[in-house]
This record gives sequence, structure tokens and C-alpha cells, in this order.
Amino acid sequence: MGGSLRISETLAKRLLQGDIALAKQIASAPIVPRRDNFVERPWGGTALRRFKRCELPDQGGTTTVTVGEAFEIAAFDTDREAARYPSRLRFDDGSELTLPELLARHGEVILGRSFVARHGACFPLLPKTLDIRELLSVQAHSPGDTELYVIIDAEPGATIRLGFSADVDGGKLSDELALGLRRQRELLESLLPQTDQHRLQAVLKAWFADRGAGMAGVEADLYPLLGDGDPWPPVADLLGELKALFWRVLDALNTVPVAAGQIIHNATPRRLLAGSSRLPSAEVHALGNPERREILALEVRRPGPTFRAWDNVRFPVREVDVDTAIAALNLRRTSAADFVVEPRAVPGRTGVYCSVDSPVFRVEHLRPHAQASVAVPAEAPHSLHVLAGDVAVVGADGHLLGNLARGDSALVPIGVGGYAVHTDTSADIVKASLPPLL
Repeated sequence: MGGSLRISETLAKRLLQGDIALAKQIASAPIVPRRDNFVERPWGGTALRRFKRCELPDQGGTTTVTVGEAFEIAAFDTDREAARYPSRLRFDDGSELTLPELLARHGEVILGRSFVARHGACFPLLPKTLDIRELLSVQAHSPGDTELYVIIDAEPGATIRLGFSADVDGGKLSDELALGLRRQRELLESLLPQTDQHRLQAVLKAWFADRGAGMAGVEADLYPLLGDGDPWPPVADLLGELKALFWRVLDALNTVPVAAGQIIHNATPRRLLAGSSRLPSAEVHALGNPERREILALEVRRPGPTFRAWDNVRFPVREVDVDTAIAALNLRRTSAADFVVEPRAVPGRTGVYCSVDSPVFRVEHLRPHAQASVAVPAEAPHSLHVLAGDVAVVGADGHLLGNLARGDSALVPIGVGGYAVHTDTSADIVKASLPPLL
């Protein structure tokens, strides 16, 4: 075994072997995972790498690597995606450990005994940063789960689709989307068997997104993918039917304009829950827009499944669960104004604003500047996400606990206690936590 391997194992191996003193040392300051927990997505862009200061070396400009998500604090192994993309910790000696591995071995030291008794040795929130360049699928989540989107940046004119704009017949919509998926597969069967679906997507996505585009241009692009004979008329019929459905689905959802600094809470409006025992849940949503106007956003939600109702005729064809998705949704009319929230100043806490205080999570916005720090009292473990600026985290005794910069996230352990956030300029930090009773 080489010397470099022995060095790389040192701190991580000690923690895995149960070194309590080392675990307590780690639990006395914010735990900052690597910034590059990236996931490539077909709808991703290039802004996230710049935001995270993790740009790839220039390789001649021939290949663009798109990233759709960065899993910020992922330590919840019963969630399939959180388990696939766990947060990774890199120690001063170069050794690495996943955050779930650390919590599995030292959960009570990092999170506290009462927290672990209630939730297990995990962090039951799944904050992610999204880089949305193309339209995402039409989605739903489990009843009771909601989402918050903090818009970090957005191109002018960017929008998302959120909530139904009119009452919807669930059975009719389910039949329509199932038929659309069948038509999409029929389209594939009409093309040459060796057709590259990624190439097909590159040909069709701009055409679907252009509501007024006719068949002439797309026929020329698809001609090399057609079989012998005269297959174009049935292919044209399928394309026309799919494009009409593409826009019919989008038009059934509210168009919500987004801009930097905006905060959107995806939760069933209270007026629709009056007199019922239902909890607010995420409304139907398709983040992004057909015009490909890029959006960078921090998403806060609890771990749990995503149900894809419709994938906007994307190729390759991905898994869709129409009936499960629709069964989880509120089918009554909403409006864009139902979801846009304005953070409220928290009484007695200078520079602290709250946007959501719900049964699912609480989100505060810490806004220190050169003349005023922001104090955070001792409380349960939570996460911090720096959207702008550079900050120093200082303990109650005045000792520097660590520095965070734009694009950094941190898990704040129970052992940190109260702390303050300082900056020489100005900063914007999102603090995500569980409500006290959870």
C-alpha cells in the first residue's frame, strides 16, 4: 500500500472506526461538503458551474457539459436520488467520507440525541441548486410535500409553469397524457430502428417550443430518419397531435415570471384547504420554459419521490407515472399570485427574514452587511446556503468557526450552538431547518 493511500485514509478512517474526539471536533463547526456534487440532466445549463466556481478547463470549446442540479446537503439514504448523490466531505489531509457515512457512525454527536431519536441519523431535508436551461417534465410529489424555489438568477423573460390555471378533470387529463405517451412511442416506431433518440430530441425540441412553426422545416430535418416508401404523412400526423398536446398541457398551467431575488412557495393555496384536513402539497409544476431562458434557483424540500406525469415529448423516452402523479395533485384552479411570497422581517432579529414557516420546513434569509452582522441562536441542526457574498461564521465566544463563499452550503451541527455571520460587504444566505415539532 503506497504512502499516498495511507495519507488519504487517515481522518476518514479514524471517523469510520469510531473516533469520538475527532467527531466532536468536527461537530463544533459548520460542516461544508464539496461544492461539485453535480448531476447532469437533459434540461441543464452551464450557469451552475460558474456559480459554484467549478468551471471545467477550456478544452477547445467542442463540448459543452451541462449540469442540471447540485445536491447541496444530501444525507437521507432512503431517498433514491439522495442516496445516489450523497454529499461528500473532504478533510484537511485529503481523505474523503460521505455525509451519510459520518452520520451513520456519529449521528448523535453531529445532530444531537433528540434529533436522531426523532428523525434517525440523517438530515431530512434535500436542498438542491437547479440550473434550468430547458423545460422540465410536468411533475407532482407525495401528498404533504411542498417545495420552495429561491431564484438566484434568471435570464430576462424567464418563466416557470406552476399550478393549474383552471379546474381540471383528472380522468380526462390522465387519458390524454397516456395517449400522448403512446403516440410518442408510435413516432419512434415510424422511424428507422437505429435512430439515435438524442439526435431526434435535438431536431424536435426547438420545433415543439415554437408554437407557430410549420411542418416544412421539421420534415427536412427528419427525412434522414425515415424509412422506405412514403412514411411522412403518418409521421406528420403524429407530430401534429403531439405538438398540440405539448402546448395544451403547458397552457393548462399558470405561467409564473421569475427574476433574481424572487421566492416561490409551491404549496396548495390555503383558500383551497379551508374546511378540510388536507395538508398543503406541491402543485403540478414544470420548471423552466420552452423559450430556453435559463434559471438558477435553490430548491428546498423534504426527500421523497417525484412523479412524472408528462415529459413534454422529450427523447429518449423516460419513465412516466401518469396516474400516480395526477392522484397526488390538487386539480382545482390556482393563480400565479398564489405562489409568490415576500420574506417578512423576524421581530427582534436584525437582518433575518422568514419566507416559509410550514409543517414541512422553515426557511429564513440572513442578510448581513458590513455595518451589521446577523446572529443565529442555538438551535437544532440546519443548513446554510450562500447565494451571494463571502461570510465568516463566528461562535458565541468570538472564535472563528469557518468561512463560506458564494455557492457554498453547510450543515450546522448541534454542537455549534449560537453563532453570528459577518461580512465585509453584503451577503445573502438561506437557512433551512425543520419546524420545532418535526
